[in-house]
Amino acid sequence: MKTKMPKIFRRFLLSYVIILLFPLITGFISYQVSIDVAKTSSIDTSKLILNKSKDILESRIMEIERFTRQIALEDFNQHLTARTEPNAIDIYSLRETSRFVSKYTHSNDFLEDFYIYLKNYDAVLKEGAVFFRVDHFYETYHYNDLSFDQWKKTILHGNYQGEILPLRSYTSNNKELSVITYLQSLPFNSLNQPLGTAVLTIDQRKINILLEGISKQYGGWAFITDKEGNPITIMGIKEKQAKEIVKKYTKDTDSINKVIENETMLLSIQSDLNGWNYVAGIPKEGLMEKAEAIKHITMVVTLSTLIIGMLLCLFLAYRDSSPIHNLIDVVREQIGPDATKHNNEFDFLHGNISNLISNNKLLKREITNHKDILKDSFIKSLLSGEFYDQEGMIERAEQLNVLFRGEYGYVCILRINGYGDMENKEIHNELSASRFLIKRTIKELEPSIVMTDLNIDKIVIIITCNSANKVNVSDELLNLLNELSSSVANSYRISISAYVGKTFQNFKEINRSYYEAKQALDSTFSEISKSEILWYQDIARETSMYYYPMDLELRLINAMKTGEAYDIKQIMAQIFQENFSNRELSPKIVEQLVEEIKSTLIKGCYSATSQGSGDTIKLVNRVLQVHLNLGLNHVWNEFELIADEYCSLVNKRKNESNDQAIKLIIEFLEDHYHDPDLSLYRISEKVGFPEKFVSQLFKEKLGEYVSDYIEKIRINKASELLLGTDMTIEEISSEVGYNSAHSFRRAFKRVLHVTPKAYRQAALGAQ
Repeated sequence: MKTKMPKIFRRFLLSYVIILLFPLITGFISYQVSIDVAKTSSIDTSKLILNKSKDILESRIMEIERFTRQIALEDFNQHLTARTEPNAIDIYSLRETSRFVSKYTHSNDFLEDFYIYLKNYDAVLKEGAVFFRVDHFYETYHYNDLSFDQWKKTILHGNYQGEILPLRSYTSNNKELSVITYLQSLPFNSLNQPLGTAVLTIDQRKINILLEGISKQYGGWAFITDKEGNPITIMGIKEKQAKEIVKKYTKDTDSINKVIENETMLLSIQSDLNGWNYVAGIPKEGLMEKAEAIKHITMVVTLSTLIIGMLLCLFLAYRDSSPIHNLIDVVREQIGPDATKHNNEFDFLHGNISNLISNNKLLKREITNHKDILKDSFIKSLLSGEFYDQEGMIERAEQLNVLFRGEYGYVCILRINGYGDMENKEIHNELSASRFLIKRTIKELEPSIVMTDLNIDKIVIIITCNSANKVNVSDELLNLLNELSSSVANSYRISISAYVGKTFQNFKEINRSYYEAKQALDSTFSEISKSEILWYQDIARETSMYYYPMDLELRLINAMKTGEAYDIKQIMAQIFQENFSNRELSPKIVEQLVEEIKSTLIKGCYSATSQGSGDTIKLVNRVLQVHLNLGLNHVWNEFELIADEYCSLVNKRKNESNDQAIKLIIEFLEDHYHDPDLSLYRISEKVGFPEKFVSQLFKEKLGEYVSDYIEKIRINKASELLLGTDMTIEEISSEVGYNSAHSFRRAFKRVLHVTPKAYRQAALGAQ
C-alpha cells in the first residue's frame, strides 16, 4: 500500500526547490556577468589611464612649446643678436634674464630642468645662472653617450623646430637619469641659421608616474614611443620587446584592443597631436584577478543559498554590482566631479563622458585658432620687415599655408569710412562686423589675397602674381578694389577707401610697399565719407616733405660704426632715389635734408671707437664744409667719400687692434708653452679677449688653430732638447708641456713624421 507524501510537505518541498533554483540560476548568471564586467572594467580602466596620460603629456608638451615662445617674446632677441665685441657682454643683463625666465618652472614640473644656449656668447643660461664656460656646464649636465664636441654639434648648434629626442641616459648634478629632450632653435624665424637653442630635459620617472596605475593594479606593462618607434618611456618591459610590439601590432593603427602572445590584452592609442603611441599590456592574470575573486565568492554564496535562501540573493546582487561601482569610483577619482550633482550613476557617467568629448573638441578648436594666430603674426612680421632671408620667408609661408601666386605685387591698406576717431563698445563691435564682411567679400572675389587687420577700422591686403603677369597686376588690383567697394556698399552700406604703395619685386620689398601705402594714408588729412583709391606715386610728387625716416638714419650710423662701406652706398642711393627721383622738393627742403644727413655723418664719426682722434676731426670738418652751392651731385658724392674714408679708418683700427692682439697671444704662448694646463680659456683670460674671438682671430691672421701653433712650438723646443741634451724622452715630454711620454711621441710623429727616438738617432748618425 502506497503512502502519500503529505501535501504540506510536497508544497514545502516544491517551494524549497523553487526558492533554491532561483538563487542558483541567479548566482550562475551573476558569475558569468561578473567575469565579463571585471574584464571590461580592467580594460576600460587601463584605457582611461592611457587616455589621461596622453592628454596630460600632450598638454605638457603644448605648455613647453608656449614656454619657448614666451621666452622668445622676452628680451632674448637683444642677447641672440648682440655683438660679442671685447668687454661688450652685459653679464648683469644675462643673469637677470636667466632669473626672470626661471619663474616659468613653477607652472610645469616638466620645465624644472631646462637651459638656453646663446650662440654669439657661447654661453648657457640655466635657472638664474649663466655659464660662460660651456665645458663647465657639460661636466654637470651631459648625456652619457655624447662627448662634449658631439653635444655641442648635435644639441647646441643643431637646427630644431620643436623636436623631441628619444629616451637616453643623462647625468644631472651627479644623478643618473633617463630623459627625453625637447629642442627649439631661437629665434623662431631663424630657420637654417639659429642664434640659440632652448633645451628641456624631462625625467622618465615623471612620465612613468602617469602609467604606474597599470602596473600597480594589473601587474601589466606600458610604454610610450614616438612616431618612429623610439621609446619615450618604458615600464615593465624591455626596449627590444617594445619595439617589436610597435612594429608588429601598432603600425598604421589608431587604437588596438586585441589579444597577443601569452594571452596578453594589448591596448594602444595613437596621438593625433604628435603621432606618439601609448601602449599597455595586461596579462591574463591581471584581467582575471577580479573575475577569479568574484568566482570564489559566487561559489561560496551559491552553496550558502541551500541554507539561507532568498536573503542571500540580495547580497549576491549587491556584490555582483561591485565592478560597476568600482568603475564609477575610478571615473570619479580621475575626473573628480561632485556625485551629489547627479541623480544616478548613469547621469554621472553620461555627464563626464560628454565633458570629455566637449573638451576634446575645444582642444581641436584651440589648435586651429593657434594656427590662425601664427599665420596672422607671420603676415604682420612680413609687413614690418622682420625677415631677412628670402628662402626662409617662403618656407615659413608654406608651413602656415600663406599662399602667394608669385613674388611681384602690391600692398594696399583699406580704411572703413565714416567713423573718424569715435570709439566705444558699440562702434568697436560694428567695425569688427564690417571688417569680417569686407574680408569675406575679398575672399569671394579673389581667394589668393593675403590679408590682416591693421587696427579697428583698417585692413591690409597683399596681392601677388608671377613675373609673367606683372604687367596686368595693377589693372587686376584696380578692378578688385572697384568691385569690392561697389559690393560692400550695395550689400552692407559700407564705404571704404584704398591706399596703395608701389610695386614690390620680391618678398623682402613688401615692407617698403607697406610703408608707402601708410604714407599715402597719412597724406589724407581729413576724414572722408566717400570711397577713393589713392596711389603712392600720385602723392609723392605733391609732397613738400623729404624722405629720411629714423630707421634709415640708425642703419647709416650703424654701418659707419662697423665699417660697412657697401651698406652705406646702398642707403645713400635709396635716400637719393626717394627724394630726388620720386619727389619734387623745394630748395629749402633740400637744404634741410642735406643738413640732416650732415648731422647723421657727424654722429657716425663721433662713435665710441673713434671719438676725439685727429682723423675723425678732419672728417667732421669736411662734413661741415659741404654746401649745396657746389651742386647736389657733388654734395652726394662728397657724403659717400667721407663715409667711405671713415669706414677705411674703422677697418684700419680694427686691423691694428687685431695685430696687437695676435702679438700678445704669440708672446704668451712662447712664454707658457711648457705649461701642461695651457688652454684657450687661460690664453683668453691672459690677453683679455673672449675665447671665440681668440680662436677666430688666430685662424684668420695665421691660417692655423691655436692648438696647432702650441704643438709646433712644443715640438720645435723638444727637437732642440733631443739634439742638444742627454735628457730622456719622458723628461723632454714633461719639459715641453706634455702630460705623458705617449702623447708626446704621437704629437712628435704627427708634426715631424718620425718618432723622437728615430729623430735623435738620425741626428747622431749624421754626425
